[in-house]
Amino acid sequence: MALQAYEMTTSCKTTFKVGDVLNNKWVILGFIGKGGMGEIYRAHQINLNRDVAIKVVSREWLESIDEGDEEAETLLQRFRREVQAMAQIRHPNILQVFDHDAITIKKCEQDTPLEYFAMEYIPGGSLRDTMSEEGFYPEEDLFIAWVKQYFLPALTGVMALHENGIVHRDLKPENILIDRGTPKIADFGLARSSRLKPVTQSMDVKGSLHYMSPEHFFDFKGAGQRADVYSLGKILFEAVDGKIKSGTTPFKSAKLVKTASPFFEELNRIIQMATAESRDARTESVRDLLGQLERVIHGLAFQKQAEKSSGLHTTLLFKKRRWTWAGIIVAVLSVMSMTVWHLIGEPGLTSHKGDPSTGRHQIEIMQGNRTNAETAITRDESFASEHLGKQHLIQGGVFTIPAAVDESEEQSLRIDPFYMDDFFVTNQQFVEFLNHNLARITVESGVVKGRGANWFLLGEVRTGYEPIIYRNNEFHIGDPAYASSPVLRVTGYGASAFANYFGRRLPTGLEMLYAMVKGAENSKNPAEPPKDSIAEPQSGMMQMMGDRNNETRVDNRPETSAERISSDYLLSAASYTPNLLGIKGLNHEIGEWVYTRPAKPSLEPLEANLFAVIGGTEGAPEDQYSLPAIVERFPWEGFEEIGFRTAKNAATGDSAEKG
Repeated sequence: MALQAYEMTTSCKTTFKVGDVLNNKWVILGFIGKGGMGEIYRAHQINLNRDVAIKVVSREWLESIDEGDEEAETLLQRFRREVQAMAQIRHPNILQVFDHDAITIKKCEQDTPLEYFAMEYIPGGSLRDTMSEEGFYPEEDLFIAWVKQYFLPALTGVMALHENGIVHRDLKPENILIDRGTPKIADFGLARSSRLKPVTQSMDVKGSLHYMSPEHFFDFKGAGQRADVYSLGKILFEAVDGKIKSGTTPFKSAKLVKTASPFFEELNRIIQMATAESRDARTESVRDLLGQLERVIHGLAFQKQAEKSSGLHTTLLFKKRRWTWAGIIVAVLSVMSMTVWHLIGEPGLTSHKGDPSTGRHQIEIMQGNRTNAETAITRDESFASEHLGKQHLIQGGVFTIPAAVDESEEQSLRIDPFYMDDFFVTNQQFVEFLNHNLARITVESGVVKGRGANWFLLGEVRTGYEPIIYRNNEFHIGDPAYASSPVLRVTGYGASAFANYFGRRLPTGLEMLYAMVKGAENSKNPAEPPKDSIAEPQSGMMQMMGDRNNETRVDNRPETSAERISSDYLLSAASYTPNLLGIKGLNHEIGEWVYTRPAKPSLEPLEANLFAVIGGTEGAPEDQYSLPAIVERFPWEGFEEIGFRTAKNAATGDSAEKG
């Protein structure tokens, strides 16, 4: 039933204003964005005390229908049925719809009936944020980690849509939102129901042409499930080859330019089949696409295992006839591994013996007469890639240390190449690390200790901001909005243990300074953070609408804890502009733990004077033209403005990103 709401005297630019209440249930908190098919607002559901996103079928969208009032009403009816169908789908990789209703408002001196529906509010970014601008090629492990974490789950979400008779028709990275690491298919309700004017006049088509199948372009109503397969194939192509350039001809089959390995050759075949211009020649279903990707990934894993065992290269494994045998062998090995696991138990984190089946081993590091807090676990890069963010290669070179940095004379040093995380370790990543190591962790008076040494200080970082809590013998994120923010109050021991757990280390202070200077070379203010780096976090909902708009809090509504914290502490990676090296957040409000000199935690004792912090309160630069100071601190201390990131030595000839 449509409710009258004449008191909502909105402007002609947007449908609702901050503070409007819809049907005595939803309080409008802010305007998120506007796209071709409607407007999205952030709202608060009063009765359930949760934030949601409200999507409104805009007046502009209705006017874009060129079939008359009767056809517009027919399309609205189809839209309502679509929303009802979507509300019945419960899948972890599909954005959940909560409610659908209608309302009549006074807009531009006219009574305007509107349709709207409420859905999950996802404050994070989109799949676009997980993809490199240059693509993952030639890094097979990094690409596979991305596929496993993001792309395969997204495929299962699209499969659920298709199984319920729904075709998305507008799949692109911006329409796959990321909710604490989980991809969720979004922006589906109107794509199936719309009948728009020709493409050149359609607001909806802009920005989507590269992912649109030929039949979608020429016959929108005739676009079926294989149109979604085409879009997913284009996304897969972008992940390997890099973002599609604006001048690229759309509606064509995608093909990788470089395929230097059997793995990428097979992947190229999969991409070409998924993006075939002819619908009949295209991969038949999303399920088939998923199966092809799983087979090529499992085949590569088996190939590497075989090479490690025998030293022989099995390039023929990627020929079509051998895929069946590869799958059988992988299955047999999996059963054997599970049998061994059940017989001897899960390898403990505190074991002193190597585990030949996983390649993991631990080394206790002795310091004086006591066991050091560091426990090294050697893992391959794929394990780290699945749990950590992207790393960028920092090419080495000569670095001149300004006299002001360490109160000594200016000197030049050579820095070896190394990899560095593009962003801080986040609350979510650190919580996962703690929960993986519960067997060797104790919590005493708010202090998290690993093997007897302080790792982390529980409690509020700022008033009302407690990102990590300990409850029921597990660690949890205090609020989902805090998951992707930098973890703080970690001690030097805790930061080093985290890095060591993933086969990495902390960067040295000189490496940090080098990254700051080289990342800002030829700029006017080398130490000044990018001006747009402290903007409001970009919501995945904003990316979905293709527009960025700052949200405005309702003036008469009490501030939430997150709203009271308006600083770098709550910002995610998407909120920062990377420097010239691709590194985000350097020399900002948050300082970082570093080593005072190069160290290999798994081989050397970690002495107390090995730890320092760069930046933060004590090491903050004197002005925007200065570099921060490196200040030695005890490794058992934790600070409210100090986070950390990890680094890794670069092998000779490395030239690609990691993670």
